[in-house]
Amino acid sequence: MKASFLTRASSRAPRTYALAACAALLAGASPAQAHTIVGDRVFPATLAIDDPGVNDELNLPTFTTMTAANPDGSPGSINYSLGWEYSKTITANLALSVGSEGYSWQRRPNAYGWGNIETQLKYVMWQDAKSESIVSTAVSAEWGNSGSPQSASLPSDPVTTVTFKLFAGKGFGDASADWLKPFAITGEYDFTVPTRSSNADGSLNATTVTYGATLQYSLLYMNAHVREVPELFRRLIPAFEAVFTTPLSNLEPSVPGEFGTNVTTGVVGPSLYYVGNNFQLGVMAQIPINSASGAHVGVMASVDFYLDDIAPNSIGKPLFGAPQARGRY
Repeated sequence: MKASFLTRASSRAPRTYALAACAALLAGASPAQAHTIVGDRVFPATLAIDDPGVNDELNLPTFTTMTAANPDGSPGSINYSLGWEYSKTITANLALSVGSEGYSWQRRPNAYGWGNIETQLKYVMWQDAKSESIVSTAVSAEWGNSGSPQSASLPSDPVTTVTFKLFAGKGFGDASADWLKPFAITGEYDFTVPTRSSNADGSLNATTVTYGATLQYSLLYMNAHVREVPELFRRLIPAFEAVFTTPLSNLEPSVPGEFGTNVTTGVVGPSLYYVGNNFQLGVMAQIPINSASGAHVGVMASVDFYLDDIAPNSIGKPLFGAPQARGRY
């Protein structure tokens, strides 16, 4: 249930676009942290986009910081958030998630608030252990006004949005060349629709698309299936990630001296994941692609607890049916 961070920004009025874009970027930290195992391939809980699988997991917390830019190029507010997400499998291929960007605060000016609650239903349509491939889909909702009220210094979004998602992942363990085997790619495509076209103040809520990808190099996989690596590096998965949001329709008119509401925004950057037996640690440097996305490099970090490994016979197993068969990593 990875939030489409600039989906929210795009629905705001132009005069607040810079602050909204950065605050919404922090929202991307919240839902849908999960690790996925297909055959012998571990797809980590990536930070820019969601991974393509379903699991029993608790992400707590996800920390994000980013500095917004003003339209004149000067630094704007400094934004922070602490988010969370809980994912529960219903069957081996179906999971329900609930989460939030959580508590957010900013400096320049000072403001505080709680993010909306987000829910997601995700289904794995197809996966193949031999080719380390997986395709899944999801529908999620961010429930308007379920966070801080509009009277708060940092209010939650007043409008509910519904997002339709498609995910895919492919590991290259079946490649003939050994140097290719540790590589994997994942991707996500989201289409977000607000349930209300405009707000009480007359501002419009945009329809947007969010799309992203990751390129991963698994030292975990290399050590297990290609050749031994030093023990210090055996559980690491470095990656490069990117995510972008483009407003499609119902856009505010452009205002001279402000960021345009039709601008594509996003972040790219390197990341690193440590995959433990029962948890994962992840960190990503978020480089804004333009001034509408942020003023400086931001940071996102998370801790993800694998409930399916911690408590496989209770809260870590599907409500119905047997769990997915897992490869050994």
